[in-house]
Amino acid sequence: MDDFERAIRVIFTQDPSIGAAANAYCDGIKARPDGWRICWDRFSQTDALEVKFWCAQVILQAMGSMAPEARLELRTKVLGWLGEVVPNTQQEVVVKNKVALIYVGLARLDYPASWATAWQDLMGLMDKGLPLVDFFLRVLAIFDQEVISDEVQRSQEDRQRSHQIKHAMRERDVVALVECWYRILTTLRTSAPQMVSDCLRVASLYIVWIEILTVANDKFLSAVCSIIAEASASASEACECLAAIISKKMPAGKKMMMLSELRVCARLEACVQKGGTSQQLLKEAEMLNSIAEAVLEAYVDLRVQDAQSASAAQVAWDSISALMPLIFWFFVHQEHQIAVCLEPFLTEFFVKVKSFVKGAERQEMETAPCHSVSLEQVRPILMQTLQLIIQRTAYPAWFQHHDPNIEDDEQHALFIRFRKSLAKIYKRIFLVDEQLGLQFVQASTAQLTQNLAGVQPMEVDAVLYLFKETGEIVKQLDQHLQAKGPLASAFVQLVECEALVNADHWAVQLALMEVYVRYGRLLALHPDLFPRYGQRVLQAFVSRGIRSSNAHVVSRACFMFGRFMKLVKAQAAPLVAQIQEALQDLLVVQYVPSALVPVQAEVSLTKVAIKGSLKADDQAYLFEALANLATASKPEELRPKLEMLLKGPAQNLTEILGNRAPGNDVAGCAGWAGRNIEAIATVSKPFTVQHASTAPAWEEVLVVVARILEKFVNQMSREIGLWRAALFLCRRMVEVLGDRFLEILDTYLPFLYATNDQEGPSGERAEDLAELTVFAHQLVCQYQQKTGPYLQKWLPQIFLRPFVVWQQLPEQSEQLKREKLELSSALLQLLKEAALRCPGAILEPMLGNTRHGQEIIGFLLVGLQDARELKPLQYAANAWAALLAAMSAESAAAITAFPMAQLLQRLLWSVVRMDYSDFQSQKVLNEASSILHSVMNRTQPQVHLQQTKETFQQALVSALPGLRSEAAPRRLCEVLSQDCSVKDVRTALQQCALDWRRECG
Repeated sequence: MDDFERAIRVIFTQDPSIGAAANAYCDGIKARPDGWRICWDRFSQTDALEVKFWCAQVILQAMGSMAPEARLELRTKVLGWLGEVVPNTQQEVVVKNKVALIYVGLARLDYPASWATAWQDLMGLMDKGLPLVDFFLRVLAIFDQEVISDEVQRSQEDRQRSHQIKHAMRERDVVALVECWYRILTTLRTSAPQMVSDCLRVASLYIVWIEILTVANDKFLSAVCSIIAEASASASEACECLAAIISKKMPAGKKMMMLSELRVCARLEACVQKGGTSQQLLKEAEMLNSIAEAVLEAYVDLRVQDAQSASAAQVAWDSISALMPLIFWFFVHQEHQIAVCLEPFLTEFFVKVKSFVKGAERQEMETAPCHSVSLEQVRPILMQTLQLIIQRTAYPAWFQHHDPNIEDDEQHALFIRFRKSLAKIYKRIFLVDEQLGLQFVQASTAQLTQNLAGVQPMEVDAVLYLFKETGEIVKQLDQHLQAKGPLASAFVQLVECEALVNADHWAVQLALMEVYVRYGRLLALHPDLFPRYGQRVLQAFVSRGIRSSNAHVVSRACFMFGRFMKLVKAQAAPLVAQIQEALQDLLVVQYVPSALVPVQAEVSLTKVAIKGSLKADDQAYLFEALANLATASKPEELRPKLEMLLKGPAQNLTEILGNRAPGNDVAGCAGWAGRNIEAIATVSKPFTVQHASTAPAWEEVLVVVARILEKFVNQMSREIGLWRAALFLCRRMVEVLGDRFLEILDTYLPFLYATNDQEGPSGERAEDLAELTVFAHQLVCQYQQKTGPYLQKWLPQIFLRPFVVWQQLPEQSEQLKREKLELSSALLQLLKEAALRCPGAILEPMLGNTRHGQEIIGFLLVGLQDARELKPLQYAANAWAALLAAMSAESAAAITAFPMAQLLQRLLWSVVRMDYSDFQSQKVLNEASSILHSVMNRTQPQVHLQQTKETFQQALVSALPGLRSEAAPRRLCEVLSQDCSVKDVRTALQQCALDWRRECG
């Protein structure tokens, strides 16, 4: 071992103390003009893998700068090494790859100009044994990756070189290359199956650009198809190769002529192994899908060409028809992974097939196509697809429905996507032939009800699922049901089947609920059907759904029950008392000890459920459904029915007030009270001010709730849930009682804001106070000027509580910054609305020098200072504009009581710098113009007006640093001094911003 080889070996060691010297030594070799020659000689002589690797890498790096004579010398050495060394020695894969890269590099540089025999030299070596055959295939694969493939991003120069090489290869060498592939496929099938697989992979790469007839001929196709037919180890690669041949881009007419002459459909039927392994069938299915897509593409292209293409289009259609039996065989295979492979073709076929049918082209095309098919020709395909869709839609036995992580499992996710695709195909068939689709629906539902005992639950689910989907396909479903069309008959037939309606399986019940809601409108359109079928559905909802032993079915049933009730509201209203009695035990609001709430839980006591009782959300769905029915009652029956629904929760609250609640668990009782208040609020959801007769009942309950809040004023933390329930009820009462709730609200507000007195993270308090502030905003929007006296009274509480928390909120993370921004936005929105609806309630403390008034001024100024946050900026500008407008109407001189310098400076600074691509910026610009118009009001005393002008000019100069042109600022000052319209002020102000941005960026 000499110094050179020793140095290379040192480079591959992990010892940096000696590596530097070795690198320096080797770099010296690389820098020599004949360094590549030294490296090749060492490569040829050594057995050390790392030495071979290093030397080959140096040669690769040097090739680009080598003279043509040097490349010729290297080429001779490489060919010699291949012919003399490779047949007699075992080379490592990494070494073979490096030499193949060298060969490819030389060919890329010199073929065909100075090395016209590059491929002939390589093919001539194949007779020396299997190692050279392996090298031949290895070079072709690497050549595609390094030089030819369009999937690799290349420079314009490299792409031009690639085109030149491909052109030369087509002219000189492709025929011989294909002949070599053929020899490999036919002679090495048994002795070297891996090389056959490699050969097929290489052929698939080159088929994309070589002359197609070199492979699309009886000789080559027979070799490929025989490999598929024998189900050999190379069958998968043979499927890919055959698909590549058929899918090759070429004129559609030429392709169909080729497929016809080569009898491709017959070859497929002969070579596909229906009894093969799942893996082989999977590859065959993928191949069949690719071929079918290629034929479909050709037909779509040919049918819109001139009349001369009609015969080729007919061949394409005949080919599609001939492929369909094979496609359906794979599509119905029990392994859904195999069936999935045909979905892309079927989806594309049914997207296009409507345009194939005679008559459809009149609507979709300006000129008639040269080929069309009749609906009778298409119907067998449509019908067979419909029948298979039911089989394929059924969930397989391995599907884990109740696993919450199924969407993360690849197999489950694949089937879910497949099922959705089938539904789309199903809908497409209806668009082609709705009559056939409706006949199929009737037949499938009839078969289901007549042979229910012999149908598996998941097959029942599939039929019901597709029936439900049909309701989404048919246009104007209400008219269809009104006319008692086929879907109406099918729905009645399903509900008529007692064994189906009372089925125990959870999947069947879930599917039935979807059907009830989809077609329940029929029972409202035909009230005569409700006594028989509507009540049967209601009984099924209660007995098989809401009272099911399956928790998922229960939750879904409670939700869907409410949706169904809305459909048959008028018909079911007389039954509300009976339904409430049937559900009475499930409507009981249970006491839950506080000890059952997990430590650090994200759930409040109001959401914890006792085993055997409904979840809080499910119970809420039932309360709301019954309340919906109650609102459809006669006016004189409305209040009694409401009191019936409120009776249970109200009695529980009375029991709590009388200290008759179980145990001494104060937190538990507060949580129980919260659950009852939530139930009351939920009952109120369908009610509005239009139900005036119910107002006394609501007021009675509100008195009890107020006493509850007073009793548990120290139990308002979020984990108890009482505070949130009370806020929910208050929001609802605004809608239900209207103006009558204002006086009652005066009692509630202290308790609602008591949440801020509780210990807890500032982030949680900020979230709660943001909700309260949004509620206050709702009040102002609802009652407008009527809110004034109450807002004036409670403004210190309503504003200062959230304001103090906002001041204390940290900003160390993006989450904390977002929480702070949300709270400030809610407060600014409230102030904006109050300034618009009842400005006096805001102006009085602002002008009266009270603490909360001064804080409001400061907070509104803060809202103007960040041009990046347009929402707060808009709210603050809107509030200032409304307040200044109100003051101008009353007393223009009072404007000077505000800190005009800060106001104008912050306003102009932000207006100039805000993002004008955001639509909100235009709203800010409008409000800013209104503010300027108000503060420059000429009706105020001259002394004040002059001060304001000076302040404005200073603020404008400060907002436009570096602006050289004075035209826009001067124009703005003129517009304001002449008391022009707000629109004129807006135009001038925007021009100032544009000029500054253009000049100063």
